[in-house]
Amino acid sequence: MDEEVDKLHKAFDKFPGSVWQTEEGKEIRGILIQQSSLLSQQRYALWKDDDFHEFFDAGLELNELRLEMHRRGNKGIQKEYIIPVDEILKENALYRYHKEHELPFIQNQFKASNYIPAALPLISGVMFCLFVLLAGSTMLVNDQQHPSVVYGFPISFMQKAANKVGVHLVQVMFFLSASILIGGYYVSRKTGWGDFRTPVVIYQNADYIAVSMLRYLLLMSIAFGLIALLLLFAFLLINIVTKNLYATILILLFVLLSPQLLLVAGVETNWLYPLEIIDIGAVLSGEAAKEFGIEKLDFKHAFSWLVVLNLIIISVLYGRNKLAQIQKVETVPIKSS
Repeated sequence: MDEEVDKLHKAFDKFPGSVWQTEEGKEIRGILIQQSSLLSQQRYALWKDDDFHEFFDAGLELNELRLEMHRRGNKGIQKEYIIPVDEILKENALYRYHKEHELPFIQNQFKASNYIPAALPLISGVMFCLFVLLAGSTMLVNDQQHPSVVYGFPISFMQKAANKVGVHLVQVMFFLSASILIGGYYVSRKTGWGDFRTPVVIYQNADYIAVSMLRYLLLMSIAFGLIALLLLFAFLLINIVTKNLYATILILLFVLLSPQLLLVAGVETNWLYPLEIIDIGAVLSGEAAKEFGIEKLDFKHAFSWLVVLNLIIISVLYGRNKLAQIQKVETVPIKSS
């Protein structure tokens, strides 16, 4: 709060005098004066500590004036004193959520309810993919060293594949859930569990909304499940083609890291944005949409792509198996009577 007041005062001090004399300059001056007044209202509401609605109402009005300044091109305001639109929209989402759910704005940031949404994005992306690939490698190594008990049974290839992937998907999600619970329990012993209605800001429809920590956890869990399913099926498909465990891992890592590798090489990578969906933390925060300049890249769009990619991999796996069966039948010599 003090930092915002200081920025506003400096914006006043360094505002070009030549602009003040124009009609537009007078309007901008009036907007800045209103912002200063609303900041004072917010400080007073925090000091009273009994009416957070006043704090939120003043904040929403203040942010509307900031957005109005952006629409005017922030004429006369130096860049370092301009609050980015993303930050304004995120703050609006938090204000509306706190106001709707009757939550105080100032909370203990070290509670377990704040730890979980801070930790999950760190797991997202390449780290989670490596974890899934390790699980996939154990699946194949185990099958090579210890053939399945259903080996030789009249079970279709796709049923066997689904069973193998399903077992390891459960294993991945179990360890992920266990790590979250253990970490949350450890933090709760130090500072308490906190309020699970704690808001988390996520990106949606080119805007930001605030959701509860529990809903955020649900969205992340669904995304992690879809990503793990995609990687396990892709791992199985590539291994069938290469017949080599290490080659499978290297190919998958190269594909997953190709957007970053091409970006370093100076190649346009926007067309590869579906691969970046594996970093679901960046999608939910809006960083992915900002990086690729794709406003529609929110969690709904990401979930749709994950489902489509899973269906494509499963279809290719099924089609390749059918083709191999047809070729096998065609090459079997006909016995003479």
